[in-house]
Amino acid sequence: MISLLPDLVLYPVTLNEQKKLFNLMLNIYRPVYQHLWWDDGSNYVESQFNEAQLQLELSNPNASYYFVHFKEEPIGILRFICDSEINNIKERNTTQLHRIYLDPLVHGQGIGRALMCWLIAFSITQNQQSIRLECMDTQLAAFHFYKQFGFKIVEAFQLDSPTMRSEMRGMLRMELNLNNSSCIQPPIATIERYNL
Repeated sequence: MISLLPDLVLYPVTLNEQKKLFNLMLNIYRPVYQHLWWDDGSNYVESQFNEAQLQLELSNPNASYYFVHFKEEPIGILRFICDSEINNIKERNTTQLHRIYLDPLVHGQGIGRALMCWLIAFSITQNQQSIRLECMDTQLAAFHFYKQFGFKIVEAFQLDSPTMRSEMRGMLRMELNLNNSSCIQPPIATIERYNL
């Protein structure tokens, strides 16, 4: 357990919690992303949060996978990989933010900001030089959120996903340089002003 703030806690995801993870993601993924898919996003959730996929993702020794709890309720997930592989190339000192999903009911309450501030600080303690992520180019709120922290676009690409609507497949690879003195790292006081 990692306590970020009095009401905001990270609990490690374990294999025996696969059903909890799957049900949480059905509830929080589809309301925000169902417009991307020919179905309502259920096939994507099934492919990414089934038992075999979870076992694979938990087997990576460099990966950290958490349930995000707010006021003692699970409201999202956070998964990242230190010293990650990008395009099958081992990137020493690069953290990949693989998954960050929050229940739409808690959007706008500073929880995402608190998670990002913690991830930036944690990555620095692990001697990481950058954080990379992938963002849908149609999800403008997410794009602007990452930009606030200093993430910059590295590359645009298209997902090869036949179940996703073709006009929604645009993706952006973004990177935050942790060695750059102009990198925005909001202080704890900034986090605390949100009523978490």
